[in-house]
Amino acid sequence: MDLLPGVVMILMVGFFAGELAGRLGLPRLIGMLLCGIALGPYALDLLPRVVLDLSAEIRMLALLVILFKAGLGLEKQKLLSQGSVALRLGFLPATLEAAVVAAAAHYIFGWDWLTSGLLGWVICAASPAVIVPSMLRLKAEGLGVKKGIPDLILAGGTASDAVAITMFGIFLAWLVGGSGSSLWFQLTEIPIQVILGILLGLLAGVMAVRLVYRSKLMGNVMHQLVVALGLGLLLVVGEEWLPYSPFLAVMVMGFYILERTPVSARQLRKELDKVWVVGEIFLFVLIGAAVNIGVIYSAGLQGLAVIGIGLLVGRSLGLFASTWRSTITFQERTFMIVAFMAKATVQAAIGGIPLAMGVGFGEEILAVSVLAILTTAPLGAFGTAYLAPRMLERGKVDPSRVSVQDDFTLMVAYDGSQASREAFLEAARSARQKDARLVLVNVHQDDGKSMDEKDLAGLAKDLASDLPVRIEVRRGSPTRQIIEAAEEHKADYIYMGKRNHPVYERLLLGDTAQGVVENSSVPVILVARENGKDDAERE
Repeated sequence: MDLLPGVVMILMVGFFAGELAGRLGLPRLIGMLLCGIALGPYALDLLPRVVLDLSAEIRMLALLVILFKAGLGLEKQKLLSQGSVALRLGFLPATLEAAVVAAAAHYIFGWDWLTSGLLGWVICAASPAVIVPSMLRLKAEGLGVKKGIPDLILAGGTASDAVAITMFGIFLAWLVGGSGSSLWFQLTEIPIQVILGILLGLLAGVMAVRLVYRSKLMGNVMHQLVVALGLGLLLVVGEEWLPYSPFLAVMVMGFYILERTPVSARQLRKELDKVWVVGEIFLFVLIGAAVNIGVIYSAGLQGLAVIGIGLLVGRSLGLFASTWRSTITFQERTFMIVAFMAKATVQAAIGGIPLAMGVGFGEEILAVSVLAILTTAPLGAFGTAYLAPRMLERGKVDPSRVSVQDDFTLMVAYDGSQASREAFLEAARSARQKDARLVLVNVHQDDGKSMDEKDLAGLAKDLASDLPVRIEVRRGSPTRQIIEAAEEHKADYIYMGKRNHPVYERLLLGDTAQGVVENSSVPVILVARENGKDDAERE
Protein backbone atom coordinates (compact mmCIF):
# COMPACT_ATOMS: atom_id res chain seq x y z
CA MET A 1 0.00 0.00 0.00
CA ASP A 2 3.06 2.30 -0.10
CA LEU A 3 2.74 2.77 -3.85
CA LEU A 4 -0.22 5.17 -3.89
CA PRO A 5 1.12 7.48 -1.15
CA GLY A 6 4.42 7.59 -3.03
CA VAL A 7 2.70 8.49 -6.29
CA VAL A 8 0.70 11.24 -4.58
CA MET A 9 3.89 12.59 -2.97
CA ILE A 10 5.71 12.71 -6.30
CA LEU A 11 2.82 14.41 -8.10
CA MET A 12 1.99 17.01 -5.46
CA VAL A 13 5.44 17.91 -4.17
CA GLY A 14 6.98 17.73 -7.64
CA PHE A 15 4.26 19.94 -9.10
CA PHE A 16 4.61 22.67 -6.46
CA ALA A 17 8.41 22.51 -6.63
CA GLY A 18 8.18 23.08 -10.37
CA GLU A 19 5.79 25.99 -9.92
CA LEU A 20 8.08 27.55 -7.31
CA ALA A 21 11.04 27.29 -9.68
CA GLY A 22 8.96 28.93 -12.40
CA ARG A 23 8.06 31.82 -10.08
CA LEU A 24 11.79 32.31 -9.44
CA GLY A 25 12.46 32.52 -13.16
CA LEU A 26 14.04 29.06 -13.39
CA PRO A 27 12.96 26.22 -15.68
CA ARG A 28 10.26 24.21 -13.89
CA LEU A 29 12.20 21.01 -14.36
CA ILE A 30 14.96 22.33 -12.08
CA GLY A 31 12.49 22.49 -9.18
CA MET A 32 11.26 18.95 -9.90
CA LEU A 33 14.81 17.62 -10.09
CA LEU A 34 15.84 19.22 -6.79
CA CYS A 35 12.63 17.94 -5.24
CA GLY A 36 13.56 14.39 -6.29
CA ILE A 37 17.05 14.73 -4.81
CA ALA A 38 15.54 15.93 -1.51
CA LEU A 39 12.94 13.15 -1.35
CA GLY A 40 15.35 10.43 -2.47
CA PRO A 41 17.21 7.82 -0.39
CA TYR A 42 20.42 9.88 -0.34
CA ALA A 43 18.72 12.83 1.41
CA LEU A 44 15.41 12.73 3.34
CA ASP A 45 14.55 9.18 2.15
CA LEU A 46 10.79 9.80 2.02
CA LEU A 47 9.90 7.87 -1.14
CA PRO A 48 8.66 4.30 -0.60
CA ARG A 49 10.95 1.53 -1.79
CA VAL A 50 8.29 0.15 -4.14
CA VAL A 51 8.30 3.44 -6.08
CA LEU A 52 12.08 3.44 -6.35
CA ASP A 53 12.03 -0.17 -7.56
CA LEU A 54 9.69 0.85 -10.38
CA SER A 55 11.64 4.00 -11.19
CA ALA A 56 13.47 2.59 -14.20
CA GLU A 57 10.25 1.33 -15.81
CA ILE A 58 8.45 4.63 -15.19
CA ARG A 59 11.34 6.58 -16.71
CA MET A 60 11.27 4.26 -19.72
CA LEU A 61 7.59 5.09 -20.25
CA ALA A 62 8.46 8.79 -20.08
CA LEU A 63 11.23 8.19 -22.63
CA LEU A 64 8.71 6.49 -24.91
CA VAL A 65 6.52 9.61 -24.79
CA ILE A 66 9.54 11.83 -25.58
CA LEU A 67 10.60 9.68 -28.51
CA PHE A 68 7.11 9.50 -29.96
CA LYS A 69 6.69 13.27 -29.62
CA ALA A 70 10.05 13.78 -31.32
CA GLY A 71 8.96 11.61 -34.26
CA LEU A 72 5.61 13.38 -34.56
CA GLY A 73 7.40 16.73 -34.59
CA LEU A 74 10.21 15.86 -37.02
CA GLU A 75 8.70 17.61 -40.03
CA LYS A 76 10.39 16.85 -43.33
CA GLN A 77 9.38 20.19 -44.82
CA LYS A 78 10.92 22.13 -41.94
CA LEU A 79 14.25 20.37 -42.40
CA LEU A 80 14.29 20.68 -46.18
CA SER A 81 13.16 24.31 -46.17
CA GLN A 82 16.35 25.37 -44.39
CA GLY A 83 18.61 23.54 -46.81
CA SER A 84 21.84 21.78 -45.91
CA VAL A 85 22.45 24.00 -42.87
CA ALA A 86 19.54 22.42 -40.99
CA LEU A 87 20.70 18.94 -41.97
CA ARG A 88 24.24 19.64 -40.79
CA LEU A 89 22.92 21.10 -37.54
CA GLY A 90 21.06 17.83 -37.06
CA PHE A 91 24.18 15.73 -36.63
CA LEU A 92 27.47 17.70 -36.63
CA PRO A 93 27.21 19.62 -33.30
CA ALA A 94 25.88 16.60 -31.39
CA THR A 95 28.40 14.20 -32.92
CA LEU A 96 31.42 16.42 -32.29
CA GLU A 97 30.26 17.23 -28.75
CA ALA A 98 29.76 13.52 -28.03
CA ALA A 99 33.27 12.77 -29.35
CA VAL A 100 34.88 15.54 -27.29
CA VAL A 101 32.97 14.52 -24.14
CA ALA A 102 34.02 10.90 -24.70
CA ALA A 103 37.68 11.88 -25.05
CA ALA A 104 37.49 14.15 -21.98
CA ALA A 105 35.83 11.42 -19.88
CA HIS A 106 38.39 8.84 -21.04
CA TYR A 107 41.35 10.95 -19.96
CA ILE A 108 39.84 12.76 -16.95
CA PHE A 109 37.91 9.84 -15.39
CA GLY A 110 40.04 7.07 -16.84
CA TRP A 111 37.04 5.17 -18.24
CA ASP A 112 37.14 2.78 -21.19
CA TRP A 113 36.19 4.17 -24.60
CA LEU A 114 32.78 2.50 -24.82
CA THR A 115 31.62 3.87 -21.45
CA SER A 116 33.07 7.27 -22.29
CA GLY A 117 31.25 7.21 -25.62
CA LEU A 118 28.00 6.32 -23.86
CA LEU A 119 28.39 9.38 -21.64
CA GLY A 120 29.11 11.48 -24.72
CA TRP A 121 25.81 10.52 -26.36
CA VAL A 122 23.93 11.21 -23.11
CA ILE A 123 25.40 14.68 -22.68
CA CYS A 124 25.33 15.91 -26.30
CA ALA A 125 21.52 16.05 -26.67
CA ALA A 126 19.85 19.48 -26.44
CA SER A 127 16.72 19.96 -24.37
CA PRO A 128 13.40 20.48 -26.20
CA ALA A 129 11.81 21.43 -22.86
CA VAL A 130 13.98 24.58 -22.78
CA ILE A 131 14.65 25.23 -26.46
CA VAL A 132 11.14 24.92 -27.95
CA PRO A 133 9.36 27.58 -25.83
CA SER A 134 12.37 29.91 -26.13
CA MET A 135 12.46 29.68 -29.93
CA LEU A 136 8.70 30.11 -30.28
CA ARG A 137 8.97 33.25 -28.17
CA LEU A 138 11.72 34.61 -30.43
CA LYS A 139 9.59 33.94 -33.51
CA ALA A 140 6.67 35.79 -31.94
CA GLU A 141 8.97 38.78 -31.27
CA GLY A 142 10.52 38.67 -34.74
CA LEU A 143 14.06 38.06 -33.48
CA GLY A 144 16.19 36.17 -36.00
CA VAL A 145 13.23 35.39 -38.24
CA LYS A 146 14.76 37.03 -41.32
CA LYS A 147 17.38 34.27 -41.55
CA GLY A 148 15.17 31.65 -39.92
CA ILE A 149 17.48 31.16 -36.95
CA PRO A 150 14.73 30.01 -34.52
CA ASP A 151 13.56 27.46 -37.10
CA LEU A 152 17.12 26.27 -37.65
CA ILE A 153 17.56 25.71 -33.93
CA LEU A 154 14.21 23.93 -33.63
CA ALA A 155 14.85 21.64 -36.60
CA GLY A 156 18.49 21.00 -35.77
CA GLY A 157 17.71 20.32 -32.12
CA THR A 158 15.02 17.77 -32.93
CA ALA A 159 17.22 15.93 -35.43
CA SER A 160 20.29 15.97 -33.14
CA ASP A 161 18.25 14.51 -30.28
CA ALA A 162 17.22 11.69 -32.61
CA VAL A 163 20.88 11.05 -33.45
CA ALA A 164 21.96 11.17 -29.80
CA ILE A 165 19.24 8.83 -28.53
CA THR A 166 19.82 6.37 -31.37
CA MET A 167 23.57 6.21 -30.78
CA PHE A 168 23.03 5.98 -27.02
CA GLY A 169 20.89 2.89 -27.57
CA ILE A 170 23.56 1.30 -29.78
CA PHE A 171 26.39 1.96 -27.31
CA LEU A 172 24.22 0.73 -24.43
CA ALA A 173 23.49 -2.50 -26.29
CA TRP A 174 27.22 -3.08 -26.78
CA LEU A 175 27.99 -2.52 -23.11
CA VAL A 176 25.11 -4.62 -21.76
CA GLY A 177 25.64 -7.35 -24.35
CA GLY A 178 29.20 -7.77 -23.24
CA SER A 179 30.45 -8.64 -26.71
CA GLY A 180 34.06 -9.70 -26.78
CA SER A 181 34.63 -8.41 -30.30
CA SER A 182 36.78 -5.40 -31.02
CA LEU A 183 35.47 -1.86 -30.98
CA TRP A 184 36.03 -1.50 -34.72
CA PHE A 185 34.00 -4.61 -35.40
CA GLN A 186 31.23 -3.32 -33.15
CA LEU A 187 31.18 -0.05 -35.07
CA THR A 188 30.28 -1.99 -38.20
CA GLU A 189 27.08 -3.06 -36.43
CA ILE A 190 25.79 0.52 -36.44
CA PRO A 191 24.38 0.42 -40.01
CA ILE A 192 22.59 -2.86 -39.24
CA GLN A 193 20.94 -1.49 -36.10
CA VAL A 194 20.01 1.76 -37.82
CA ILE A 195 18.55 0.06 -40.92
CA LEU A 196 16.58 -2.46 -38.86
CA GLY A 197 15.36 0.32 -36.57
CA ILE A 198 14.10 2.32 -39.55
CA LEU A 199 12.41 -0.70 -41.14
CA LEU A 200 10.67 -1.82 -37.95
CA GLY A 201 9.63 1.75 -37.19
CA LEU A 202 8.10 2.04 -40.65
CA LEU A 203 6.32 -1.29 -40.15
CA ALA A 204 4.87 -0.08 -36.83
CA GLY A 205 3.83 3.18 -38.50
CA VAL A 206 2.03 1.30 -41.27
CA MET A 207 0.24 -0.82 -38.67
CA ALA A 208 -0.76 2.28 -36.71
CA VAL A 209 -2.15 4.02 -39.79
CA ARG A 210 -4.04 0.97 -41.03
CA LEU A 211 -5.38 -0.22 -37.68
CA VAL A 212 -6.26 3.13 -36.20
CA TYR A 213 -6.84 5.74 -38.84
CA ARG A 214 -8.15 3.80 -41.83
CA SER A 215 -10.08 0.94 -40.27
CA LYS A 216 -12.00 3.39 -38.01
CA LEU A 217 -11.76 0.92 -35.14
CA MET A 218 -10.96 3.64 -32.63
CA GLY A 219 -13.66 6.03 -31.47
CA ASN A 220 -11.54 8.99 -30.43
CA VAL A 221 -8.01 10.37 -30.25
CA MET A 222 -7.25 8.87 -26.84
CA HIS A 223 -8.04 5.40 -28.21
CA GLN A 224 -5.66 6.08 -31.08
CA LEU A 225 -2.99 7.25 -28.65
CA VAL A 226 -3.28 4.07 -26.59
CA VAL A 227 -2.81 1.91 -29.69
CA ALA A 228 0.15 3.99 -30.92
CA LEU A 229 1.89 3.90 -27.53
CA GLY A 230 1.22 0.16 -27.34
CA LEU A 231 3.03 -0.31 -30.65
CA GLY A 232 5.82 1.88 -29.31
CA LEU A 233 6.19 -0.35 -26.26
CA LEU A 234 6.42 -3.38 -28.52
CA LEU A 235 9.27 -1.69 -30.35
CA VAL A 236 11.05 -1.01 -27.06
CA VAL A 237 10.80 -4.58 -25.74
CA GLY A 238 11.46 -6.10 -29.17
CA GLU A 239 15.14 -5.24 -28.81
CA GLU A 240 15.51 -8.42 -26.77
CA TRP A 241 14.95 -10.53 -29.91
CA LEU A 242 16.37 -8.42 -32.75
CA PRO A 243 19.53 -6.26 -32.97
CA TYR A 244 18.00 -2.88 -33.79
CA SER A 245 17.74 0.57 -32.24
CA PRO A 246 14.33 0.73 -30.50
CA PHE A 247 14.71 4.45 -29.85
CA LEU A 248 15.13 5.15 -33.55
CA ALA A 249 12.25 2.80 -34.38
CA VAL A 250 9.80 4.67 -32.11
CA MET A 251 10.75 8.01 -33.66
CA VAL A 252 10.43 6.62 -37.19
CA MET A 253 6.94 5.34 -36.32
CA GLY A 254 5.92 8.83 -35.24
CA PHE A 255 7.51 10.36 -38.33
CA TYR A 256 5.61 7.95 -40.61
CA ILE A 257 2.30 8.77 -38.93
CA LEU A 258 3.03 12.48 -39.39
CA GLU A 259 3.79 12.03 -43.08
CA ARG A 260 0.77 9.85 -43.81
CA THR A 261 -1.87 11.43 -41.57
CA PRO A 262 -0.71 14.91 -40.51
CA VAL A 263 -4.08 15.82 -39.00
CA SER A 264 -4.11 12.76 -36.76
CA ALA A 265 -0.46 13.39 -35.86
CA ARG A 266 -1.32 16.90 -34.73
CA GLN A 267 -4.14 15.56 -32.56
CA LEU A 268 -1.82 12.93 -31.08
CA ARG A 269 0.78 15.58 -30.25
CA LYS A 270 -1.89 17.59 -28.49
CA GLU A 271 -2.90 14.60 -26.36
CA LEU A 272 0.74 13.72 -25.69
CA ASP A 273 1.27 17.23 -24.34
CA LYS A 274 -1.42 16.47 -21.76
CA VAL A 275 0.20 13.16 -20.87
CA TRP A 276 3.57 14.88 -20.61
CA VAL A 277 2.31 17.23 -17.89
CA VAL A 278 2.28 14.24 -15.55
CA GLY A 279 5.14 12.38 -17.22
CA GLU A 280 7.49 15.33 -16.79
CA ILE A 281 6.91 15.41 -13.04
CA PHE A 282 7.59 11.69 -12.64
CA LEU A 283 10.63 11.80 -14.91
CA PHE A 284 12.50 14.62 -13.19
CA VAL A 285 11.51 13.74 -9.62
CA LEU A 286 12.54 10.11 -10.06
CA ILE A 287 15.78 10.95 -11.83
CA GLY A 288 16.60 13.25 -8.93
CA ALA A 289 15.74 10.52 -6.42
CA ALA A 290 18.21 8.15 -8.10
CA VAL A 291 21.11 10.58 -7.73
CA ASN A 292 23.75 9.78 -5.13
CA ILE A 293 24.70 13.17 -3.72
CA GLY A 294 28.09 11.80 -2.67
CA VAL A 295 28.89 10.75 -6.22
CA ILE A 296 27.88 14.18 -7.53
CA TYR A 297 30.17 15.80 -4.97
CA SER A 298 33.13 13.56 -5.77
CA ALA A 299 32.70 14.00 -9.53
CA GLY A 300 31.72 17.66 -9.32
CA LEU A 301 34.71 19.55 -10.70
CA GLN A 302 35.73 16.78 -13.07
CA GLY A 303 32.18 16.38 -14.30
CA LEU A 304 31.81 20.11 -14.87
CA ALA A 305 35.11 20.07 -16.77
CA VAL A 306 33.86 17.27 -19.06
CA ILE A 307 30.58 19.13 -19.70
CA GLY A 308 32.32 22.47 -20.29
CA ILE A 309 34.91 21.03 -22.67
CA GLY A 310 32.16 19.32 -24.64
CA LEU A 311 30.22 22.57 -25.01
CA LEU A 312 33.08 24.98 -25.64
CA VAL A 313 35.04 22.74 -27.97
CA GLY A 314 32.79 20.06 -29.46
CA ARG A 315 29.48 21.88 -29.86
CA SER A 316 31.11 25.15 -30.87
CA LEU A 317 33.17 23.47 -33.59
CA GLY A 318 30.14 21.51 -34.76
CA LEU A 319 27.96 24.59 -34.96
CA PHE A 320 30.55 26.67 -36.81
CA ALA A 321 31.13 23.77 -39.23
CA SER A 322 27.36 23.44 -39.78
CA THR A 323 26.93 27.14 -40.62
CA TRP A 324 30.10 27.44 -42.72
CA ARG A 325 29.57 29.36 -45.97
CA SER A 326 26.10 30.45 -44.85
CA THR A 327 24.73 33.96 -44.36
CA ILE A 328 24.73 33.54 -40.57
CA THR A 329 27.14 35.97 -38.92
CA PHE A 330 29.69 35.24 -36.20
CA GLN A 331 27.49 37.01 -33.67
CA GLU A 332 24.47 34.92 -34.63
CA ARG A 333 26.54 31.73 -34.45
CA THR A 334 27.63 32.65 -30.95
CA PHE A 335 24.01 33.07 -29.96
CA MET A 336 23.17 29.66 -31.43
CA ILE A 337 25.84 28.02 -29.26
CA VAL A 338 24.17 29.46 -26.16
CA ALA A 339 20.70 28.52 -27.41
CA PHE A 340 21.79 24.92 -27.97
CA MET A 341 23.45 24.78 -24.52
CA ALA A 342 20.53 23.62 -22.38
CA LYS A 343 20.47 19.98 -21.29
CA ALA A 344 17.48 18.54 -19.50
CA THR A 345 14.79 16.29 -20.94
CA VAL A 346 16.89 13.71 -22.79
CA GLN A 347 19.50 13.54 -20.01
CA ALA A 348 16.76 12.92 -17.46
CA ALA A 349 15.19 10.24 -19.64
CA ILE A 350 18.34 8.24 -20.48
CA GLY A 351 20.88 9.33 -17.87
CA GLY A 352 19.70 6.75 -15.33
CA ILE A 353 19.33 3.83 -17.77
CA PRO A 354 22.99 2.69 -17.59
CA LEU A 355 22.76 2.51 -13.78
CA ALA A 356 19.48 0.58 -13.94
CA MET A 357 21.01 -1.89 -16.41
CA GLY A 358 24.14 -2.48 -14.39
CA VAL A 359 26.61 -0.66 -16.62
CA GLY A 360 29.93 0.10 -14.97
CA PHE A 361 30.22 3.71 -13.79
CA GLY A 362 26.44 3.99 -14.11
CA GLU A 363 26.23 6.13 -10.97
CA GLU A 364 28.87 8.48 -12.34
CA ILE A 365 27.08 8.79 -15.68
CA LEU A 366 23.86 9.70 -13.86
CA ALA A 367 25.71 12.17 -11.64
CA VAL A 368 27.27 13.96 -14.63
CA SER A 369 23.87 13.99 -16.37
CA VAL A 370 22.28 15.71 -13.39
CA LEU A 371 25.17 18.18 -13.19
CA ALA A 372 24.59 18.99 -16.85
CA ILE A 373 20.90 19.66 -16.21
CA LEU A 374 21.48 21.81 -13.13
CA THR A 375 24.13 23.98 -14.79
CA THR A 376 23.18 24.24 -18.46
CA ALA A 377 19.37 24.44 -18.31
CA PRO A 378 19.30 27.76 -16.38
CA LEU A 379 22.29 29.13 -18.34
CA GLY A 380 20.69 28.21 -21.66
CA ALA A 381 17.32 29.71 -20.73
CA PHE A 382 18.74 32.93 -19.27
CA GLY A 383 21.43 33.26 -21.95
CA THR A 384 18.88 32.93 -24.76
CA ALA A 385 16.59 35.56 -23.25
CA TYR A 386 19.48 37.97 -22.57
CA LEU A 387 21.45 37.62 -25.82
CA ALA A 388 18.60 37.34 -28.35
CA PRO A 389 17.69 41.07 -28.47
CA ARG A 390 21.41 41.97 -28.49
CA MET A 391 22.69 39.51 -31.10
CA LEU A 392 19.76 38.82 -33.42
CA GLU A 393 18.26 41.13 -36.00
CA ARG A 394 14.63 41.98 -35.40
CA GLY A 395 12.56 41.28 -38.48
CA LYS A 396 8.94 41.50 -39.50
CA VAL A 397 6.75 38.96 -37.76
CA ASP A 398 4.68 36.71 -39.99
CA PRO A 399 1.57 36.00 -37.89
CA SER A 400 0.76 32.91 -39.94
CA ARG A 401 4.03 31.31 -38.82
CA VAL A 402 3.87 32.09 -35.12
CA SER A 403 0.15 31.77 -34.47
CA VAL A 404 -3.01 30.54 -36.09
CA GLN A 405 -6.65 31.17 -35.42
CA ASP A 406 -7.53 28.65 -32.73
CA ASP A 407 -11.21 29.43 -32.20
CA PHE A 408 -12.80 28.27 -35.45
CA THR A 409 -16.51 27.56 -35.42
CA LEU A 410 -18.04 25.46 -38.18
CA MET A 411 -21.82 25.28 -38.48
CA VAL A 412 -23.72 22.48 -40.22
CA ALA A 413 -27.29 22.94 -41.44
CA TYR A 414 -28.78 19.46 -41.15
CA ASP A 415 -32.18 18.46 -42.56
CA GLY A 416 -31.97 14.67 -42.37
CA SER A 417 -31.00 14.17 -46.03
CA GLN A 418 -28.02 12.15 -47.21
CA ALA A 419 -26.49 15.32 -48.66
CA SER A 420 -26.61 17.09 -45.29
CA ARG A 421 -25.14 13.98 -43.66
CA GLU A 422 -22.22 14.23 -46.07
CA ALA A 423 -21.95 17.92 -45.20
CA PHE A 424 -21.65 17.00 -41.52
CA LEU A 425 -18.90 14.46 -42.29
CA GLU A 426 -17.00 17.06 -44.30
CA ALA A 427 -17.36 19.63 -41.51
CA ALA A 428 -16.12 17.07 -38.98
CA ARG A 429 -13.01 16.42 -41.07
CA SER A 430 -12.32 20.16 -41.24
CA ALA A 431 -12.94 20.52 -37.50
CA ARG A 432 -10.27 17.92 -36.76
CA GLN A 433 -7.80 19.81 -38.92
CA LYS A 434 -8.51 23.17 -37.31
CA ASP A 435 -9.38 21.99 -33.77
CA ALA A 436 -12.67 23.78 -34.41
CA ARG A 437 -16.00 23.80 -32.64
CA LEU A 438 -18.96 22.23 -34.43
CA VAL A 439 -22.51 23.58 -34.30
CA LEU A 440 -25.23 21.28 -35.65
CA VAL A 441 -28.41 23.18 -36.52
CA ASN A 442 -31.73 21.74 -37.62
CA VAL A 443 -34.42 24.14 -38.85
CA HIS A 444 -37.99 23.13 -39.57
CA GLN A 445 -41.15 25.09 -40.27
CA ASP A 446 -44.04 24.99 -37.85
CA ASP A 447 -45.96 22.45 -39.91
CA GLY A 448 -42.89 20.33 -40.69
CA LYS A 449 -41.73 17.15 -39.05
CA SER A 450 -39.46 17.95 -36.14
CA MET A 451 -36.07 16.42 -35.33
CA ASP A 452 -35.43 16.74 -31.63
CA GLU A 453 -32.06 17.25 -29.91
CA LYS A 454 -31.88 13.57 -28.99
CA ASP A 455 -31.91 12.59 -32.67
CA LEU A 456 -29.21 15.10 -33.49
CA ALA A 457 -27.11 14.00 -30.50
CA GLY A 458 -27.27 10.43 -31.79
CA LEU A 459 -26.08 11.59 -35.19
CA ALA A 460 -23.18 13.51 -33.65
CA LYS A 461 -22.17 10.49 -31.58
CA ASP A 462 -22.24 8.20 -34.60
CA LEU A 463 -20.30 10.46 -36.97
CA ALA A 464 -18.06 12.59 -34.73
CA SER A 465 -17.77 11.05 -31.29
CA ASP A 466 -14.28 12.53 -30.82
CA LEU A 467 -15.43 16.12 -31.37
CA PRO A 468 -17.40 18.57 -29.22
CA VAL A 469 -20.69 19.32 -31.00
CA ARG A 470 -23.23 21.95 -29.96
CA ILE A 471 -26.78 21.04 -31.03
CA GLU A 472 -29.56 23.50 -31.76
CA VAL A 473 -33.12 23.08 -33.06
CA ARG A 474 -34.81 26.15 -34.53
CA ARG A 475 -38.22 26.96 -36.07
CA GLY A 476 -39.13 29.24 -38.89
CA SER A 477 -37.86 30.01 -42.36
CA PRO A 478 -34.86 27.69 -42.98
CA THR A 479 -32.89 30.27 -44.97
CA ARG A 480 -33.36 33.06 -42.42
CA GLN A 481 -32.81 30.82 -39.38
CA ILE A 482 -29.59 29.31 -40.80
CA ILE A 483 -28.17 32.77 -41.51
CA GLU A 484 -29.17 34.06 -38.06
CA ALA A 485 -27.71 30.99 -36.34
CA ALA A 486 -24.40 31.45 -38.17
CA GLU A 487 -24.25 35.09 -37.09
CA GLU A 488 -25.16 34.32 -33.49
CA HIS A 489 -22.50 31.58 -33.18
CA LYS A 490 -19.97 33.67 -35.13
CA ALA A 491 -19.42 30.77 -37.48
CA ASP A 492 -16.47 30.88 -39.84
CA TYR A 493 -18.14 28.58 -42.38
CA ILE A 494 -21.60 27.13 -43.02
CA TYR A 495 -21.71 23.55 -44.30
CA MET A 496 -24.81 22.47 -46.21
CA GLY A 497 -25.85 19.55 -48.36
CA LYS A 498 -26.34 20.28 -52.03
CA ARG A 499 -29.51 18.53 -53.20
CA ASN A 500 -30.11 17.96 -56.90
CA HIS A 501 -33.71 19.16 -57.19
CA PRO A 502 -35.27 19.33 -60.63
CA VAL A 503 -35.21 22.81 -62.15
CA TYR A 504 -39.00 23.29 -61.98
CA GLU A 505 -38.96 22.50 -58.21
CA ARG A 506 -36.27 25.11 -57.57
CA LEU A 507 -38.27 27.67 -59.59
CA LEU A 508 -41.56 26.98 -57.81
CA LEU A 509 -40.42 26.23 -54.28
CA GLY A 510 -37.01 27.85 -54.04
CA ASP A 511 -33.83 26.25 -52.73
CA THR A 512 -32.65 26.75 -49.13
CA ALA A 513 -28.98 26.28 -49.97
CA GLN A 514 -29.17 28.78 -52.81
CA GLY A 515 -30.94 31.27 -50.55
CA VAL A 516 -28.26 30.98 -47.88
CA VAL A 517 -25.48 31.35 -50.45
CA GLU A 518 -27.06 34.52 -51.88
CA ASN A 519 -27.85 36.22 -48.57
CA SER A 520 -25.27 35.07 -45.99
CA SER A 521 -22.17 37.07 -45.17
CA VAL A 522 -20.59 33.84 -43.85
CA PRO A 523 -18.87 31.63 -46.48
CA VAL A 524 -20.95 28.59 -47.43
CA ILE A 525 -19.54 25.19 -48.35
CA LEU A 526 -21.94 22.98 -50.30
CA VAL A 527 -21.29 19.24 -50.18
CA ALA A 528 -22.89 16.91 -52.72
CA ARG A 529 -22.69 13.18 -53.28
CA GLU A 530 -22.02 12.41 -56.90
CA ASN A 531 -21.34 8.90 -58.23
CA GLY A 532 -20.71 7.64 -54.74
CA LYS A 533 -18.06 10.27 -54.01
CA ASP A 534 -18.15 13.37 -51.85
CA ASP A 535 -17.69 16.66 -53.61
CA ALA A 536 -17.29 19.96 -51.74
CA GLU A 537 -17.94 23.34 -53.33
CA ARG A 538 -17.24 26.67 -51.69
CA GLU A 539 -19.50 29.58 -52.47
